[in-house]
Amino acid sequence: MKRLFVIFLFLAVAFSGIASFVKISPAGKYFEHNGRAIVPVGFNDAITWPSLISLSYGNKEAAEEYFEKLSYYGVNTLRIMFEYAQDRSGLSLFESPLGTYNDTVIGIWDNIISLAEKYNIYLIITPWDPFWMYENWDVNPYNTDNGGPISTMAEFLTDEEALEWQKARFKFMIERYGASEQILAWELNNEIELWYGHIFYKADYSVGNEARKWIEEISTFIRALERDLYGETHLLTVSTAKPALTGILSGKLYRFDHIDFFTTHFYFDTIKDPKDPMKIAEDVVMNINYHNYLFNDSIPFMDSESGPIDRWPQPSRFDTACYKAFSWAHLASGGTGIGMRWPYTSPHLMPDYLLQVLKPISQFIESEGIDWLDFSGINLDNEIIVSSDKDIFHTCSGNSLENLTSVIGWVASKETIGNVVIESSALDEGTYLLEIWSDSYERDVDSYILGSFEFDSKEDFSLQLSIDQSSFAYKIYRIES
Repeated sequence: MKRLFVIFLFLAVAFSGIASFVKISPAGKYFEHNGRAIVPVGFNDAITWPSLISLSYGNKEAAEEYFEKLSYYGVNTLRIMFEYAQDRSGLSLFESPLGTYNDTVIGIWDNIISLAEKYNIYLIITPWDPFWMYENWDVNPYNTDNGGPISTMAEFLTDEEALEWQKARFKFMIERYGASEQILAWELNNEIELWYGHIFYKADYSVGNEARKWIEEISTFIRALERDLYGETHLLTVSTAKPALTGILSGKLYRFDHIDFFTTHFYFDTIKDPKDPMKIAEDVVMNINYHNYLFNDSIPFMDSESGPIDRWPQPSRFDTACYKAFSWAHLASGGTGIGMRWPYTSPHLMPDYLLQVLKPISQFIESEGIDWLDFSGINLDNEIIVSSDKDIFHTCSGNSLENLTSVIGWVASKETIGNVVIESSALDEGTYLLEIWSDSYERDVDSYILGSFEFDSKEDFSLQLSIDQSSFAYKIYRIES
């Protein structure tokens, strides 16, 4: 008996040191950590932008104030590149020359990880900044002119020596930061089909083969190393510059044997040079529906970069309307969270007027009613009907088609909506609660719910409401079967 107790104690101590990393939720649409759902609410950040630049000077207090602000507004996820190659001096590069690591960048990331853990913000980390690598290739350490292994970025995915340097970078990142449970995912590469392929006019077949082989090599290396160190692995993803892949490229990259989920960048014309928030919402829903159809609603899919790249900064009120339309349409239509905007503001950080878009979304997610772990986010635009005498936009999604018991949706117009009817015959039998939510920032979190209505659903339901604003969100969920 004593021997069994000793063995049990040893196992308890041993397993207490094993990390518990973020996983994909049971329904496949979102993420979970220690039994809690993570529905990503956040955006892109960078170590050289005004939001985090204080860490370059050792000013952790300013960075902590920033993370505290993010927590207040409901931000739970940031996507950050490990280095940012815009500065031609190389001060923000992780290594220059290759193998010589930058203590300043290391110190920045020591603090980012620490603050993310303190404020419960998850990180999607990608190791390279290929846009500025390309723009500043003449001073980049991978360039043969600077002692690197390749003459152009076209060789980045294929050169064997470059591959070993890439593995060395991942090894450093994993050994120093990989124990952190706040790392939602390693994004293996950013816009992988563009900066090493299409920018050099490679054919889709070549781009797809090179990218897929590289992903397999790197992911195999990462998973073996993390299992050896931590007993499990972080999620792996990759992003593309195209909002949606088709044809050969789709067949090569939309596979999930070496990555866990996929992200693309929603740079549609309506988003790059915005003129109408409702057109933004339409394109977002179209792309979410396309990918959820391809992935059978069983793999997380999200925008990981978007915004008015062709015309910025935008007037604050109009930019807020565009961001609200993008974010709510992304979530309500069945996307994984709200998407990850690139700021495109001046100064280049997410200002308060954009952060205010996130507070009601966060409250909507965190409140009761929807079991996000078991929510598949299946689009229901044809099953839940919202009608009005005004011209409205509506999108929604639910937990299931066959056993529908919970729905989220968003409705918007260019004018005050007034009378609106919500109806459906798709809900399972039971007693339901319909909650109408304000999507505008309020300091009093209790004021977000504009009204709630209990009803019974046997074959169908129809409720008429009066909405004294131009947009609103809603939840429908069963409270008694």
